[in-house]
Amino acid sequence: MKHTENRSTPYLHSGWVIANHILVSFHVAFISSILSIPAELYGTAVLRFVFFSSETIISALFWLITFHTGVAVHEMGHYLRAVKLNALKENLLPAAKKRRAQPLVRRFLWYCSMFFRIPYGAFPGVKREGLTYYPDAPFNLSVAAAGPMTSRTLAFIMLPLAIVLLVVGLSVQFELGIYIGRLFLGIGAVGLLDFLLADPGKYREFRQREALAAGQADKTGGSESTWLSTAKNIKEMMIKTRIQEITLPDGELLRAPWQFRNCGMGGRHTEKEYPESNISFQELMFVPLCAHDYEEAQMITITLQTRLKEIIENEEGARVMGIGLEGGLAPFVSKGSQDRIPEQRTWRMAVQAIKESGYVPGKDIVIAYDHAASELSNAYREEFKQADCVGMYYFWRSEEKVTMSRDQLIELYKQSIDTVPAVSFEDSFAEDDYEGWRLLMQALGGKVFVIGDDLVTTKDTVIEESADRKLINTALIKANQIGTLSETMLAILVALGKGLEIVVSHRSKSPNDDMEAQIALSANALGLKTGGGANTERLFKYGAVTKIMKDMKKTISAQLSDKDDSHVKDTMDDLVITDIIAYEEPTNAGIPTVGVEVYAGVAGSKKYRKILKFTGSTPLGTSAGTGEAIHLVDSIIERSEVVDCHRDLFAEQPDKTFAFRKEVTAEHVRKTNDSELVSLWHRAQRYKGKGCQNAVDNVLTRIAPEFIGKKVSDFSSILAVDQKLLLLEKETAVSRSKLGKNAQENQLVDIMQRKGNLGMNAILSVSLAVSRLIAHVRGKDLWQLLREEMEEAMAKVILDNGGREILAECLSDPTFKKVQSDKNGTWQTLVRNVHFEDLVRCLQKVAQRRATKNATLYQALRKHMPIYGS
Repeated sequence: MKHTENRSTPYLHSGWVIANHILVSFHVAFISSILSIPAELYGTAVLRFVFFSSETIISALFWLITFHTGVAVHEMGHYLRAVKLNALKENLLPAAKKRRAQPLVRRFLWYCSMFFRIPYGAFPGVKREGLTYYPDAPFNLSVAAAGPMTSRTLAFIMLPLAIVLLVVGLSVQFELGIYIGRLFLGIGAVGLLDFLLADPGKYREFRQREALAAGQADKTGGSESTWLSTAKNIKEMMIKTRIQEITLPDGELLRAPWQFRNCGMGGRHTEKEYPESNISFQELMFVPLCAHDYEEAQMITITLQTRLKEIIENEEGARVMGIGLEGGLAPFVSKGSQDRIPEQRTWRMAVQAIKESGYVPGKDIVIAYDHAASELSNAYREEFKQADCVGMYYFWRSEEKVTMSRDQLIELYKQSIDTVPAVSFEDSFAEDDYEGWRLLMQALGGKVFVIGDDLVTTKDTVIEESADRKLINTALIKANQIGTLSETMLAILVALGKGLEIVVSHRSKSPNDDMEAQIALSANALGLKTGGGANTERLFKYGAVTKIMKDMKKTISAQLSDKDDSHVKDTMDDLVITDIIAYEEPTNAGIPTVGVEVYAGVAGSKKYRKILKFTGSTPLGTSAGTGEAIHLVDSIIERSEVVDCHRDLFAEQPDKTFAFRKEVTAEHVRKTNDSELVSLWHRAQRYKGKGCQNAVDNVLTRIAPEFIGKKVSDFSSILAVDQKLLLLEKETAVSRSKLGKNAQENQLVDIMQRKGNLGMNAILSVSLAVSRLIAHVRGKDLWQLLREEMEEAMAKVILDNGGREILAECLSDPTFKKVQSDKNGTWQTLVRNVHFEDLVRCLQKVAQRRATKNATLYQALRKHMPIYGS
């Protein structure tokens, strides 16, 4: 086997076919004819016997058979391994698997057909280009090693038989034995040379890889069997510590969250790209506990994902279809005999990958699940036409289309944790299957993180309700589910105040923006979930944590002096937002989001008009969670004169927007001779309806004028920025008659949370860019500004709800004395003297007190973070 510059497929190339299969076969066939020379011949008679007699025909026939057999058997090894591992080209695989499963006689005939046709390039699945042979399959090391392994087997069978036949034949003058021995000698010699020299290094590389993995697995032992007994301790350890922690000069802790690294993907996230995959659950993640920092965690997860890929490719009935949008493997894995669904075998493979990479499952590495069960619930409702059904789940991508009840799903989870060191269960039931969530918390909540995503959609009210009902112990935080940084902070504070852990997450379609890392660091989040190790936009987010941690270490060690910097502050206070640019920003999925650039400089100056530039671009993703903020796309059309003029071409939506009817074509639109309608049609068709030029226009025409020309110092906080953005959303809704001027508070909040007028993608991108500018002007990173605003809100809520009594209960004596020394008891005193995590403990006491009075925490927080108005 050899590699060319543009081919990574294993193959028997023309030079080797000529050198070994043709020349060696020729020499063995004709030279071995000496063994058949009659004793009475000598001199030129010998040459005539070898080259000009019936013996010549026999030697030529041996030459042909040896050449044919060597090529055929070697390539059969590659081909059959490719079929066994599902590695053959997709259009050939179904037929090949069907034939491989035939009864013995038919299968034998198939093997014969394979043997006779391969050397002539006439067998589908093995390609021939000149004298180059290779299987029609993507490169797979196991497949590459199979050819030499088969040639070795051929040699080990043929050479001993040849020696025996030749010795016996020569001893007793048994001519048929000599002839058969000569033929076997040629076949064996070609097979041996194929094993030793063909496909250089691949067999050796494969054996070394597997031996190393086996050795690593032996070292780790079988500790996963004790997982249930240690799960609770691991969970508590993860809550108390992190991968990295830095104590800042003011005593605050900066804690780098645990990495939840995507290694396997399925469900809706791979359905379009890899429809052959049979995995219905959405994500399987590795969480490295043994890493000392983020860089080591990156190395570990790459090692684990690489080994998992090798295991899948080396197992019968399994195949890696490709890499999913979030950087995890998209596999096909046939289920084991003891399994109900293929996911169970995948989980075992993940444990195997941990062990064979030299780590101990449940100690060095744990596993996290994202089941995305709302999708399985929706699939059941669609398949069985039961729109209101709750508690039934349909594994629609599994070959056998398995159906499970709520109770069966609980049993599946409980069984999996017996052997799989799973530390978290995300979206393990549908968002409306509250009984399922309650049962899961009862069964496993004390040992694992039960994470709500679709259940809570980053809404403060829903998070509090879910915590009160004991449905979850961890909330997933996605800023683009709610649409502004301020609302994200509200959700975080409610979650922490109610005693929940938080994991900050990305979305499936993402630009290169470090928003998730900044949010996670600001709140000392338990975890950061931003994908696997294969996609750069995912690594960008993890890399941001590495950069920030290194920068903070450097800042601490630098011991900078407090020089008089008043002149710098004066300059910064005079900076003006001079321009805002918006555009369609690419994502890894090829679908754009909104990108925003905010410039600040000196008003009226041509040279210094754009001193500073900050960007913001929000991820986008479609989950099953209801009520999420709306990513505005161009297929969503607002009412206009054009729409009114051609109402027969449009369908009105429940939110009073419009969309072209499904039956409308470009020809229908062209025939109207209305240029505005044609333009609207073309915009609505861009990126298959998922372009976001409308949201870009909203930034340029509605949002930018409200910011350009304003001093940066006019925006005292992120909250001030987001209040302005949500006020614009409300005013736009009123102008479009989607909201009455005297609307009730819940209607106002719903409109502002949904952001269906300006678009979440427009609002959050501006929120990010302007907030980064504000932070920079104050000499801070975004995470620091986010933390300061959350500390301010907590301090105000604490003082407003028990104040000193709660502080005395939660703070250490020295800290409480510092706070008590300030007679005024202002929130500034608390923020100055009490660290973030101590404020969280105080906030939890506030939540407990308010709960006894049937008062909510989110209302107390909204009072001091009036994002929706006073």
